[in-house]
Amino acid sequence: MFIYERFEALRKSRGITKRFIAQSLGRSSTLCQDWKLQKSQPNDEQLAVVARILDTSPAYLRGETDDPAPVPAEDAELAALLASLREREDMRMLFKLAQDASPEDVRQAVKIIEALRRHD
Repeated sequence: MFIYERFEALRKSRGITKRFIAQSLGRSSTLCQDWKLQKSQPNDEQLAVVARILDTSPAYLRGETDDPAPVPAEDAELAALLASLREREDMRMLFKLAQDASPEDVRQAVKIIEALRRHD
């Protein structure tokens, strides 16, 4: 779950406006207000963009870690792959299998799936 207070503290400490965040996501200036009032929450893609802007990780903004340091690029790539598996209904079964897999196993599975799609 998105923790607005963490978002707000980082945003202010970095001197980034709510308007800039909303524009970066291609949304209206009321977006951050909607987050604050819990009318909506950022989806995984939006959260990844916001985390990059704020130089942190999506996990920090969700309260999954107390470390605001950004995720190393390799881990970010893996997180993006897992997020895409989670979001696609046809891939949920694979995601369940991939949860306990090593990062390399997940990358290899994605490469196999991509290769299969190219041959359809």
